[in-house]
Amino acid sequence: MWAWPPPPVARPVTPQTCEPPPGTSYHRIARTERHRWWRPLLALLVAVSSILLLSVFVILVVELLAIIRKIPNNAELLGGDPLFDLVLNLLLIILMIPVVAFAVRFVQKRRFGSLSSVEGRLRWSWLWVCALVSLVCVALSFGYLITLLTVTDAGEPLFGEPVGLRPFLISMAFIIALVPFQAAAEEYATRGFLMQLVGSYGSTPAERAARRARKAEQRAARTGAALENPPAESRLVASWNRFLAAPLLGILVSGLVFTVMHDYLDWALADVALFGLAMAWLTWYTGGLEAAITLHVVHNLGAFGFSAYEGLPDPSGSTGSWEGLSATAIEIVLYCLIVVWLARRRGLRRTTPGRNDSGSLQTPARHAGRSLQG
Repeated sequence: MWAWPPPPVARPVTPQTCEPPPGTSYHRIARTERHRWWRPLLALLVAVSSILLLSVFVILVVELLAIIRKIPNNAELLGGDPLFDLVLNLLLIILMIPVVAFAVRFVQKRRFGSLSSVEGRLRWSWLWVCALVSLVCVALSFGYLITLLTVTDAGEPLFGEPVGLRPFLISMAFIIALVPFQAAAEEYATRGFLMQLVGSYGSTPAERAARRARKAEQRAARTGAALENPPAESRLVASWNRFLAAPLLGILVSGLVFTVMHDYLDWALADVALFGLAMAWLTWYTGGLEAAITLHVVHNLGAFGFSAYEGLPDPSGSTGSWEGLSATAIEIVLYCLIVVWLARRRGLRRTTPGRNDSGSLQTPARHAGRSLQG
C-alpha cells in the first residue's frame, strides 16, 4: 500500500557527549573522538573569559547594592570588612565550578563527571577514606608547626590577639559552609580541567599510524596509483607526541597556574607550589580528584580557622616561613605515602573502564588471581 506523505527516514542520533576510550589515564580523558586541536584552546578561552565577566558582574552588583543602601563613599564596602571580603573572594572562586562545567559540556562535548575521576563521578567511599587520612596528616602538620615555632621563636606569641567568641563563631560558620566548595573549585579548575586540557594533546602511536594509513589511501584514490605502505614517522615526531601525551607537562602546568593564583611571596609561594605539584601528581596517580579535594578542604579549614581566631587578617603578600614550608612538606609527603598505599591495597581504578582492562592499581605478585575493582 502507498501512503502519503512517506514516513520520515530515521536518522542516527548523535550522542551529546563523547566518552574517552577504555584504558585512558586521567590526564588524557579529554582526548575523545570529538577532540580537535582547537577545542581545548576554545574551552580555555570560554572558561577564562566567563570567570572574568562573572567576577566583574558580581563586584558591580555589590557596588550597586552599596549605592542603593546609601553607604557613604568614604566607607569602603570592598576592603572594609574582613569577613565580607573573605566571603566575596570565596564566592568568586566557587564560580569556577559552573564555568568549568559549561566549558567541558558545551565546548569539549564531554560529561562534567569526567573531571571527577576515571569512572565519570566522584568515588564517595574513596573520598571519605581520604578525608580521614587528611585529618590525621593536617593535625600532625599543624602540631609540628606549633611545636617548631615554640622552639625557634621562643618568647614570641604564636597567635595574634583573639577577635572574640562571637565574631569567631560567625566567621567559622561561613568558612565551614564555603571553604569545601572553594577548595573543590580550585581542584576542578586546575587539577581537573587544566591538566586534562594539556593532556589532550599528543597522539598515540596507533592514532598516528591510522592517520598515515588514511592519508595514503586518500593519496592513492586521488592519483589512481596503487596503495603503498605509509612512510614511517620520524623519531622527532614520535618523541614530541610522547612528551605531550605523558602526564608530566599537565602536572607542571597545573601546579604553576595554581601557584600564580595565590598572592604570596617567598616561602609562602614555595609552599603553595609544593602543594599544587604534589596534588596534581596524586590526582593523576589515583585517577581522580578525591584525594586532592579532601586534603585541600581540611588544610584550608585549619588555616582559615586560625585566621578567624585572629580576626581574618589579609593574607595577600604573605611571605611565610621556612617552618611553614617544612610543615607543609611533612603533611604532603605523609599524605601521599598513605594514600598511595591505600590506593594499591584497594585496587583503586586509575584508567577509564573497559572490557579487557581492569585499570586498577595492584601488585601482580600479591594480587595474582584476585579481581580488585575500585
